[in-house]
Amino acid sequence: MEARLSGNAATARPLGGFDATTAGIGSIIGAGVFIVFPAAVSADGGSLALPLVIAAVVAYACGVAIYQISSALNEGQANYDDGGTRAARVILGPTAAFVTGWVFLCSRLAAAAVAALMLGTYLAPGHAVAVAVAAVVLTAVLNLFGASRSDWVSRFVVAFVVAVLAFVAVVAFNSDLPGGTPKLATLPEPGFAGLLGSSALLYFAFIGYGYLASLGPHVRSPARNIPRALPAAIAVVLGLYLVLGQSLLDFFGPASLAAEPAPILVPAAELSGGVGTGAVLIAAAAAGLGALSALNAGCARIGAAMAEEGELAPVFGRRRALLRGRPAVPWVGITAGAAVVVGLVLAFPLSTLLGVAAFTGLLYAGGTAVIAFTLRKRHWYTPRVLNVLGIAGALLLALSLPLLDISLGLMAIAAGAIVRLTFRRGRGDAGGRGRPAP
Repeated sequence: MEARLSGNAATARPLGGFDATTAGIGSIIGAGVFIVFPAAVSADGGSLALPLVIAAVVAYACGVAIYQISSALNEGQANYDDGGTRAARVILGPTAAFVTGWVFLCSRLAAAAVAALMLGTYLAPGHAVAVAVAAVVLTAVLNLFGASRSDWVSRFVVAFVVAVLAFVAVVAFNSDLPGGTPKLATLPEPGFAGLLGSSALLYFAFIGYGYLASLGPHVRSPARNIPRALPAAIAVVLGLYLVLGQSLLDFFGPASLAAEPAPILVPAAELSGGVGTGAVLIAAAAAGLGALSALNAGCARIGAAMAEEGELAPVFGRRRALLRGRPAVPWVGITAGAAVVVGLVLAFPLSTLLGVAAFTGLLYAGGTAVIAFTLRKRHWYTPRVLNVLGIAGALLLALSLPLLDISLGLMAIAAGAIVRLTFRRGRGDAGGRGRPAP
């Protein structure tokens, strides 16, 4: 999810190829991996390997599209830190800009609700909603006061989370089935529809690829390093997910895994002294809080960018430093975003929010592939067929999700039409219609 573990919008120093790859791995591995496997097994009847590969391929194709868009624009035209809304304006015009920004907001707000409920599910299963609401409020307050984390702290957190996930995989492979009376879910018969539905949900665990794909201004020799770092990061994450997913299947069995809300925690709890449990809880807290902070700040940035373009009410563009010496922040967007996430947490269960986040995230990814398809200037590693793969893959996976999740996602997106008609200031093409030079 742009749910990267760091709340920083950009790194302070230009990154080399290796650093960009590790930053990409850290941006992809986040809150989603802690809760997505049960939902994916429930959709497909037990398989994880092929759905993970399909999700990774779609993520790569759409990541290339984001890289194409970001590299086609100079910083004076657009900065992809705003989720691509200005890029869409430059390439396709104001309507595309609003649609891109609004769908991005819908997907990231739903993703934030998923991260919050994941945190509550792991830390306090009996009070998951209350913990989720508290986490949303806490991270929003920290963002309001301009709190941020240094790069080395973020890298340490990423390394710790990855180490814990690898540790759980080893323990699960070397442990017997959990004792007691296992919870069992009713699984569907394996089939093509289930395969696509499982892939759509697993895509959510890759969704942070966009951060790496748009790192161009912060990477040395981006034309060389990002095209290498993007597939490398996705491949490393795919390998980890394949090992972790298979270990959980071996440990639980498909029916039991599908019914387990906190699958990463159970194998680790078998170690004596609570060491494994403590490590997983710390990792879940770090992933969940980091995702919430990044998503809240990111949505506020996008809201501010859209307000500057006349696509949202001007109030969302207001910035203020609440503490002397701290940077000014879009405080209205931070507060409003947190309020929306709290409402989602209170209104919907985790399974529904995961489906909505996957659906809107896939629509956004497909939209970026459409924009990239229109670009004339391209390299040998960005052929149009890759954009077509991104468009078709994202749309196919999105439509394979449950009808309720699709309907809720479409309702949220349709609400954008009302928002635009209400708040648009009538600037027309003042934001700068036009295509980048070929």
